[in-house]
Amino acid sequence: MLIRSGYRALLTFLMIALLAFPLIPLNTYALTLENRFVDIGSATPSATTTHDFGFDFLSNTDVGSVVFEYCSNSPLFEAACVAPSGLDVSGVSLDSQTGETGFSIDGSTTTNAIVLTRIPVPANPGPSTYGFSNLVNPDTPNSTTFVRISTFATADASGGYTDRGAVAFSTAAGLVVGAYVPPYLTFCVGITVGANCSQSTGTFIDLGQLSTTAVRAASSQMAVATNDPGGYVVGAHGTTMTSGNKIIPALSSPTASQPGVSQFGMNLRANSNPSVGANPSGLGTGFVTASYNTPNKFYYVPDTNVAASTLPTEFTRFTVSYIVNISKEQPKGFYSTTSTFVAVAAF
Repeated sequence: MLIRSGYRALLTFLMIALLAFPLIPLNTYALTLENRFVDIGSATPSATTTHDFGFDFLSNTDVGSVVFEYCSNSPLFEAACVAPSGLDVSGVSLDSQTGETGFSIDGSTTTNAIVLTRIPVPANPGPSTYGFSNLVNPDTPNSTTFVRISTFATADASGGYTDRGAVAFSTAAGLVVGAYVPPYLTFCVGITVGANCSQSTGTFIDLGQLSTTAVRAASSQMAVATNDPGGYVVGAHGTTMTSGNKIIPALSSPTASQPGVSQFGMNLRANSNPSVGANPSGLGTGFVTASYNTPNKFYYVPDTNVAASTLPTEFTRFTVSYIVNISKEQPKGFYSTTSTFVAVAAF
């Protein structure tokens, strides 16, 4: 936020949305199985259920075996597989197969790896599906299980793999997961923003000439939504208003506006003294953090959180209100500040 003044002030905004995504290296030495999916009959922990897999074969080389390896730690084949707690696929039955067929359960199947075997024959590129029953789900609620799928030219999954890829599912009582939902965090900042970040306008606020007898106030908006299970936090970063080495002190505790006293602060509520701002709106579960949540009281400490949600949420639009007061002793100058709002979700 950029604020300037010779008793004038100007506000500018920066917005950063951070998402933590896993980085998956590209496989440069084999083809990736395309259009992969897994449908599970029940997501209840420890339930005996069905798992149905589908994917497209891309290579037309011999295929004699397919391995479905269940791991709790990572979809990456380079990482050592950790068997999910409570999972047991050792008694699995192959109930259906389409596309590339002729498979049966191999005796090398373990508690966390299903091995299908057949006499090796060339594969026909295209979609295939495999339906299994009598699997026991992992016993940990709300946990993700990765299934690494590999094809082999040999009938016993020996030697190098031909193609491979991974899918994932989650255990949660009463929930069936049959598709991958990409993570997202949507965040926008401006003088005004759309309720769903469909538009954002303005980056500067001119507070004009500051006065010892009347508060100068203005507002901006931001909106945020995410499907992160842990929600999000929005932090405010920057400094108070300065002119060289001269400063307008920031309010280190929620304080009412006092013309004639040098102050800089903000809140995220509707205020009547001065008349500025608005309460959060929208369908989301976002809320204002405590220090910025009292109408007619303002606060600013750099690097503190101003808003948050503890759940995945639809959009909440927040209005940030700013006040500036000066005393008669405030040194003259052109005061400014830059404030950066950062929204963070960790997937």
